[in-house]
Amino acid sequence: MIHPSGCGVLGILRKKSASKISGEMVVRGIERVRYRGSDRGAGFAVFDKDKGNRYVIKVFYEGDPTTVKNIMESHGIRVDKYELEYIDADICDCKFYITLDNLPLGKKAFRNINEIIWSQKKGRLYSFGTSLQVFKGVGYPKDVAQLYKVEEYEGDLWLAHTRQPTNSPGHYPYWSHPFSTFNIAIVHNGDVSSFGANLEYLMERNWEGFVGTDSEVIAFLFEELISEGFSVEEAVKILVNPSRRFSTFSRELDYYYRNARLDGPFTAVIGYDSGDDLYLIALADRSKFRPAIIGEDENFYYVASEENEIREISPNARVWTLKPGSYFIASLNKGVISYGRDEVELKSFSPPPIFAPKVYDIDARNVGYKELNELIAHEVKRGKREVTVANVMGHRYIGINFKRFGVSNIRVNLYGVVGNAMANLNEDNYFYVYGNVADDCCDTMHGGKVVIYGDARDVLAQTFQNGKIFVKGNAGNRVGIQMREYKDRRPYLVIGGMVDDYLGEYMAGGVIVVLGTTVNHEPVGNFVGSGMVGGRIYIRGKVSMSKIGLQPPKIEIVRFLKALLLEGLIDESFYDELRDKEYIEIMDKLEGKAKEYAKRLFEEKVGIPRVEYRELTEEEFKELYPVMREYSSDMGKDYTELLKEKFTVISARGKL
Repeated sequence: MIHPSGCGVLGILRKKSASKISGEMVVRGIERVRYRGSDRGAGFAVFDKDKGNRYVIKVFYEGDPTTVKNIMESHGIRVDKYELEYIDADICDCKFYITLDNLPLGKKAFRNINEIIWSQKKGRLYSFGTSLQVFKGVGYPKDVAQLYKVEEYEGDLWLAHTRQPTNSPGHYPYWSHPFSTFNIAIVHNGDVSSFGANLEYLMERNWEGFVGTDSEVIAFLFEELISEGFSVEEAVKILVNPSRRFSTFSRELDYYYRNARLDGPFTAVIGYDSGDDLYLIALADRSKFRPAIIGEDENFYYVASEENEIREISPNARVWTLKPGSYFIASLNKGVISYGRDEVELKSFSPPPIFAPKVYDIDARNVGYKELNELIAHEVKRGKREVTVANVMGHRYIGINFKRFGVSNIRVNLYGVVGNAMANLNEDNYFYVYGNVADDCCDTMHGGKVVIYGDARDVLAQTFQNGKIFVKGNAGNRVGIQMREYKDRRPYLVIGGMVDDYLGEYMAGGVIVVLGTTVNHEPVGNFVGSGMVGGRIYIRGKVSMSKIGLQPPKIEIVRFLKALLLEGLIDESFYDELRDKEYIEIMDKLEGKAKEYAKRLFEEKVGIPRVEYRELTEEEFKELYPVMREYSSDMGKDYTELLKEKFTVISARGKL
C-alpha cells in the first residue's frame, strides 16, 4: 500500500566539527519509511568534499558505452578512464572520470549530451560533480543500497528517497530520485503543478533533454538561478513561491522570475556544493500539503518526511516542522542560515519522546505496523483493559481496525513516535500518547478520547465528529478542518500550544480551543476559519484580523471601496475610515446593498467568519469548564483559570 501523502525523503548534513556520515546510517533512516515507497524507484546522493579533486560523470546507457565516451570527447570532455557495471542485461551504469579545462563549457556539454542520448531514449547522464555521487535504481532503498554498496560510503551530506517520481513509468532507473546537475542533487515529495511553466523558463535558457518528470526541474531551476547571480537564499526564496500576500519581492522581480517559481503540493530537499561550502536545503509549499520535519543534534542537521527517520539515527535530536511556504537552510561552514520558522517558536516544540516506560505489555521495536493492532487486540482478549506499548517508531493506523477485532472501551498507552492515521474512525477507545503523533491523526473520529503529551503534526482531527482530543504541545497545519457535530454529538479539540495555517477550515460544528501556552505571541497561523459554516474556535489572546479567513487582497478591497464611493453607496469620510482596515472589519460596518455586493464579490465560494475579542459568556464558560477541567486532569496542571482571560472567538457569519 502506497502512502497517500507520497514519497519518503531524507537529508543529513554534518556539522563542521562532526565526523563523516555513514551510508549505513542513511539507509537505516530512509528504510524507516519504506512503506511510503514502492519497488519502482529509490536512490541516494552523497557529497564528500574529500573527493572533490576530480570530475566524475555517471551515465545509464542502453548500448555500447564507448558511444557515450565518443560523444563526450566530441564535446570537449577528455575521458581519463571509465568503469562499467551492468544493472541488468541491457543497461550499463557507466562511471567516467574526466578532465575539464572549462567548467561552464562542461556544464553546457552535460546538457547537450543528455539532449542527444535522451532523444534516442538510449540513456541519461544522471550524476555530475566533483564531490557528488548519485546512486539510484529500481527497487526499495535497501535494494539500491545493496546494488551500490551504499553502506560502505561516507560523506559530508546525504540525500535519500523512496518511491518512483511523478509522471514516470518507473521501470527504468532514469526516472528514480535523486535528480542532479553539476554538484546539485534533489529529492522531492509531491507534484509540481507549475511543471509546464518551469520547463518554459528553462527552455528559454537553452535547457533541453528532459526525462519528463516534474522533479528534475527543481535541480535545473536551482542551478539556473545560482548561475544568474542569486545567493543560495535568494534562489530558494524564488523557488518556494510564497503567497503574494506575504512576499517581499519587488513586482519587477516577481514578474520576471514568475516561471521559475514552484507551485503545487511539494516538499523538496536540495544538496548543493558551492565549491567553498555545502548546503542542505528544504522547501515546503505555501499550503504545506506534504510533511517536512527538521531536526538537529550535536553532530548533524536533518530533513525528513517523518520524525521516525530522524529518531532511528538520533533518538534525542530536537525536531520541529517547517512553516507553510518556508524553507530551511544549513551549511557545513556557516551552520543554520534559516530555521524555517521563528527561532522563538523552535523552543515551543516538545522534547524527545519517552520510548519505554518501566512496565509495558508490547515492545513494538521489531513489530510491523500491521501486526501491532493484532498484538493489542490479543492483549485485550486476554482480559487487559489497558495496554501499554513501548518503542513505537512510526507505526501507522494504530487503532483503525479495533472494531473488527472487537476491541472496545479500552485504554492504549503509546510510548515513542506514533505514525500517520492513529485513531482514525475511533468510536469508544482511549489513546494516550507519550510522545509526538504524525499526520492525519483522529480522522473522522466518532467518539472516545485521544490525549497527546507531545506535538501533533498536520491535518489533526479532520472531520472530527464526537469525543475529545487533547494536545499538550503544538499542532500543525490544517488542524480541525471539516469538523462537524450532530445533535448532542459535539467534538472538543483542545491544543495547549500553537498551530499553523488553516485552523478550522470548512468547519461545520464542534469546538476548538487554542491556549497558546508554549509561545508568547499569537498562537495561530493564517487563514483561521476559512470557509467556516458552523462550530466555534476560541483562541486565547488577541489575534490579528488579517489572520482570520481567506480575505481578499488589500488592492482588491480598495478598488471595491472606490466603486462603492462612485456609486454613492458610501461617502468620502466612510471610505477614508475603511480603506486601511481588513475586509473582515469592513464587513461589520457595511450595510444594505454595499454589504450584499461585498458578499457576492468576495464570499461566493469561501465564506469569511465572524470574529470577536472578548471574555467568554456565562453559557460558554459553563460549557467549556468541564472540558478544561478534564484537560487539566490529563495534563497534570490546572488550566481552568485561563478561561477567565479574553479570547478571540471565531464563528460562522450568518447569511444576509
